[in-house]
Amino acid sequence: MYTAYWNLTGLPFLNVVNDRLIYMTEQHREGIARLYYLIDQERIAGLLTGAYGVGKTMTLECLHRHAAKTRLPVTRIDAIPNGSLPMARHILRSLDLPDHAQTLPEALMSLQAHCQRNSNSLTRSLLLIDEAQHLAVGDGFYLAHYLCNLRIPATTRKEGCPLFTIILAGTNDIRPALARHESLRRRIQLDWHLEPLTAAQTTEYVHHHIRAVGGDIWVFGQDALDAVYTYSQGVPRSINNLCDTALLLGFAAQSPNVTRDIVRQAAHDTGLDVLHNELVAARDTTLQPSL
Repeated sequence: MYTAYWNLTGLPFLNVVNDRLIYMTEQHREGIARLYYLIDQERIAGLLTGAYGVGKTMTLECLHRHAAKTRLPVTRIDAIPNGSLPMARHILRSLDLPDHAQTLPEALMSLQAHCQRNSNSLTRSLLLIDEAQHLAVGDGFYLAHYLCNLRIPATTRKEGCPLFTIILAGTNDIRPALARHESLRRRIQLDWHLEPLTAAQTTEYVHHHIRAVGGDIWVFGQDALDAVYTYSQGVPRSINNLCDTALLLGFAAQSPNVTRDIVRQAAHDTGLDVLHNELVAARDTTLQPSL
């Protein structure tokens, strides 16, 4: 709707994985390189945490594409509370195995029997589990632990390797629960927490997205960019929602550029002002001296 008005060749702030829109900080590049190493070196498991909207799903998509280039089979799944049995069935289907198990132990025994019967033809797979904080409910951690223990016998490889390289991606809520599950925690060989963008990186992010669709980076004035960071706190999904709405409001008002007031209205329309006010109130409460 607004692309012609702002001289854009496409929508710059969609919450989708698009190669030309991907913006990576040094933190992203280093973290993804370490995850690539984990996958390529046939390690067992890695952990990726971060707030909602910070870029975990984008990272998993990068890992999926990397695995596809090396012809490594990939299974991707979202964890659900108390969903260990359907998750196990999904994994069975991904291996072209019958998925009629009625209980989790039955499903896991099917996996074990598969490993024993097909030791000469087993292939390692990459298992990407998003929303992994939900594994803390029910038997989720036990399922992940069991999958970590499945191995391709050494008779078919020089030293053998895990049947799955597993990447768990979730919010920071997973950490205290995982700390109480020592057997799984010790199998995680890479732990990366993905931080939100800084104020400077938020400006670069907006400029990158605008340039990617042929736009002028001065569409957003600096005061508007400061407001984008204030309301988004550097979370890419929030930046996208805020900037997309701001461009629409600027078009509707026939404004020559996006101003702080337009971003403020966009924050109200997307509900980000409420989140910002709650954050400020919580911070003020924390800073109050105790009597």
